[in-house]
Amino acid sequence: MFLLALALIFLSDRVVFGKPFMDPELLPEYFQGDIIGEPFRSRNGMTNEIYRWPNGIVHYIIKENHFSGSHYLEILKAMSIIEANSCIVFKPATKKERFKAVIIKSNGMGCNSYYLGFRNRTQVVNLQTYPLGEGCFRIGSIIHELLHVLGFEHQHVAQNRDEFVKIQWNNINPEYNINFLNTDTTTQWHDFGEEYDYESLMHYLPTAFSKNGQPTILALKEGAVNMGQRHYLSEKDIRKLNKMYKCPGYDQEASIQKIILI
Repeated sequence: MFLLALALIFLSDRVVFGKPFMDPELLPEYFQGDIIGEPFRSRNGMTNEIYRWPNGIVHYIIKENHFSGSHYLEILKAMSIIEANSCIVFKPATKKERFKAVIIKSNGMGCNSYYLGFRNRTQVVNLQTYPLGEGCFRIGSIIHELLHVLGFEHQHVAQNRDEFVKIQWNNINPEYNINFLNTDTTTQWHDFGEEYDYESLMHYLPTAFSKNGQPTILALKEGAVNMGQRHYLSEKDIRKLNKMYKCPGYDQEASIQKIILI
């Protein structure tokens, strides 16, 4: 009976137990692996203030019966880490605020966000249930999706990225090339005065969307040992978030202590 139950779990969740492991932030059916809606290519932070959450307050709803108590607390922990490092505030949505809240659920594959930034309508984040510390429940993966909600795109598509990384196109399945393009010139982009950040929670892994296990992103400079990490907000992540939302002291250079999440 135990073996039968184990087999059913295996068949129902191949992303977790299958070989090879597929990063749930990098599902091929979504733009750049975790953006469902029309991509808004802002490279790397959205400049138009209408896409910022008013007063830095994010109203949220965590769907009932979608998460265990420990998973629920892990989502709150991710929110609290952002709050501790910025002026962003997460508040449970009232009935009146539901229409413009972020709904956090777990009834689909992968970890993904529907929109980037505030849209004055319901925003949706899906976090597929994994054991704590794995898949969508790496603490950095939860924060990654919340940073999408706050208005950040992936770091590897910053328009100055070719000075810092080399995309290995031969190692990428051509149908996924769109996930690495940074040629969009129709929208403004902003790095908020911060240099390219290998250590950002918004950076792809070096082997993202690889067709052969070989690197798809090669660093051209030093400091890329932790490229693609999902353990902590980088110092530049923190500064960019504070600058985007004009938090008190956002324009001042300050020594920011990295918060390790593991």
